Amino acid sequence: MNKSVIRKVSVIFTLSLIVTYFILLGLWGEDGFFHARSLRGELELLRQREEILQLQVDSLQQQRDHMTSQDALKDAAFRFGYQEKGEQVFYFENGGETEPRHEGQTPLLATASQVFPGLSKLWIALMALAFSSLITIVWTIVTKRRVRHR
Repeated sequence: MNKSVIRKVSVIFTLSLIVTYFILLGLWGEDGFFHARSLRGELELLRQREEILQLQVDSLQQQRDHMTSQDALKDAAFRFGYQEKGEQVFYFENGGETEPRHEGQTPLLATASQVFPGLSKLWIALMALAFSSLITIVWTIVTKRRVRHR
């Protein structure tokens, strides 16, 4: 091969390697676009979970405040059979269940999403090497065909 052709091939290879490396690093790197997008999705999911938990806390605080009022205590006593002062209430467990069941509630932390961590710089360098090799090979084939057809 001619020295100018070798120089052109090496320049094309080097430039395509550098450009491809930085493009891939910006897209799939550890701080790249897809990693940031994945983190934004995780952050939004955590905000929604926090909002749900805050609503549950507010609801429980309202229930606690309501249950300590005199009217609520009288209503509860009437439901359990208290009608006069000094009577004793017996509590029977339902089917051996000791903890109350909260129907309609889903476990909030059970659905953990996967955050894309990004590819390491070694993998990105290998991918850039493969792409730049392919670009260089295609460029040399195309330029050889142009020279033959002239």
